Amino acid sequence: MKRNGHESSRMLSVFTMIAVMVMLWGCADKSQQSWYWDQGAGSKYRVRKPESSSVSLADNSVIKKRPLYLDDVNYFDRELKRPVKNAKIIVNKTKRKLYLFEGDRVIKVYPVSLGFDPFNDKVRQGDGRTPEGRFYICTKNAQSKYHLSLGISYPSLEDAERGLRQGLITKKEYDRIVWAIRHGKRPPWSTKLGGAICIHGGGVAWNWTAGCIALKNSDIEELFRVVPTGTPVIIEKLGTRTAELGHEELKAGYN
Repeated sequence: MKRNGHESSRMLSVFTMIAVMVMLWGCADKSQQSWYWDQGAGSKYRVRKPESSSVSLADNSVIKKRPLYLDDVNYFDRELKRPVKNAKIIVNKTKRKLYLFEGDRVIKVYPVSLGFDPFNDKVRQGDGRTPEGRFYICTKNAQSKYHLSLGISYPSLEDAERGLRQGLITKKEYDRIVWAIRHGKRPPWSTKLGGAICIHGGGVAWNWTAGCIALKNSDIEELFRVVPTGTPVIIEKLGTRTAELGHEELKAGYN
């Protein structure tokens, strides 16, 4: 009987410890996360509440806005069944995520992999860097080596100007890039600035591309289906001016 009493006491202590741990975990989780109902999309998602509504900009000014990027917006499993109206794409290199917008609302988030130098902005052909800046989807390739691909309009006008200053491209190449961008076409991809930067399949296990943005094959199938050519694309690092903007400034940036 005495032995059984010790065993009962030990089991009670174990159950008490487990109960306390569950309660503490639940409190911590509740203090940081909440479930929200997205009326427009008709589904529920979870976000981490921002610690502050104040956002500090690079010039040390402060805006009182809800941060645009919330760490765990759980849109990963939502299936998109129709083409996206007023689509916009933001690729955040720091978070390794691609945010798909419909108007001002995030409707899907995809994990991504980047170039083998994932931290720096692209400068020239072969540097393995994913470019940063404002672009658009300029091609759709259903016969891609990497399942499917959406071509990005790199080099941009800013890249062309830099390339001309640095002697990486000729005036003729510069003019061809400028003409293509101003007409919404694919810019030349064979200059020393590099090119053929795409959003494509192949997987997200590590940063393995030559500068492209890789998704899981199932994700690129969906993205390929719902976004048209001409879709605006921003590629950035967290902490840059675009990442710090609220919804209204972001919207104005596309007008």
